[in-house]
Amino acid sequence: MDDVWDIPVVNSQATERVDYATQKPEELLERCIEASTEPGDLVADFFCGSGTTLAVAEKRGRRWIGCDLGRFAIHTTRKRLMEIDSGRTFEVLNLGKYERQYWQGVTFGEKSTHVTEQALYEYLAFMLKLYAAQPVPGLTHLHGKKGKAMVHIGAVDAPVTIDEIDTAIAECVQCRQTELHVLGWEWEMGLYDLMIPEAKKRGVKLLLLQIPREVMEQQAVDKGDIQFFELAYLEVDIQTPRKLTATVTLKDFVIPNTELIPEEVRTKVKKWSDYIDYWAVDWDFQDDTFMQGWVTYRTRKDRALALTSDSHTYEEPGRYRVFVKVVDIFGNDTSQVFAVEVQ
Repeated sequence: MDDVWDIPVVNSQATERVDYATQKPEELLERCIEASTEPGDLVADFFCGSGTTLAVAEKRGRRWIGCDLGRFAIHTTRKRLMEIDSGRTFEVLNLGKYERQYWQGVTFGEKSTHVTEQALYEYLAFMLKLYAAQPVPGLTHLHGKKGKAMVHIGAVDAPVTIDEIDTAIAECVQCRQTELHVLGWEWEMGLYDLMIPEAKKRGVKLLLLQIPREVMEQQAVDKGDIQFFELAYLEVDIQTPRKLTATVTLKDFVIPNTELIPEEVRTKVKKWSDYIDYWAVDWDFQDDTFMQGWVTYRTRKDRALALTSDSHTYEEPGRYRVFVKVVDIFGNDTSQVFAVEVQ
């Protein structure tokens, strides 16, 4: 074989094209994988991007592991692998709070599980700077101010709770402030429905904003690419129609501030489910990683999306926590945990 590999780029009409900026041709990875591995061998790509390496490994009968920090990369790869007709089942594991704890230690010099006052101060200052807010001294639950709005920032390794927001609202009322922005990594279930009207009743406009995982990517921080999206509203109905079984139905999904969405996108949206690209269910969430038990998603060829899951059967009766994850057409992740009693 020549030492120059003449392989054409992925053209605009190719079926393998996924419109990812750094996508490589499958022919290139086929040559690498066929030359260096045997069927059944393990192939790893720790910056998998659009998933070309993994897709080729799967088609060629290799085992594989893929990793990426980018949310869009993981979403693109996941859908690409699902569209392989002969593809085997696989798991998508989100490191969640463990990744954030590691990031906190590396970024703010905190090596132990106990967060020092200095490390907490540096974390809050970092988040306020990214949100273009100014720190405010002398307050307990309000960490900063952006324009007319007070800002509260949730912890790295724990969900924002109802009590946490309630005390922040109380401090707003005490300081005669009428707007509160809460930034969080995760959220206590049922929080949205309860706290938005509660804050309004007490004269405070409440915005719940998701801290994007791009915060942990130094390149995105340096470029100023960090965007805090207002928390989308997710409504589901969980049924237990038969013994030891459960199904999940999406009832509503609302993206706030739709006026910020480009008009060419808005004109194509006819109903709330058009904003959803993918959703999945973890039937027995254990407060660590999301374990995908059922999934549905749109493809280029089939734009339909199931709004009711297949029935899931549990091994024994009990109280379970069902984790529903929705990825919208912009790549934003909205997740919520629901309690269900199975007989």
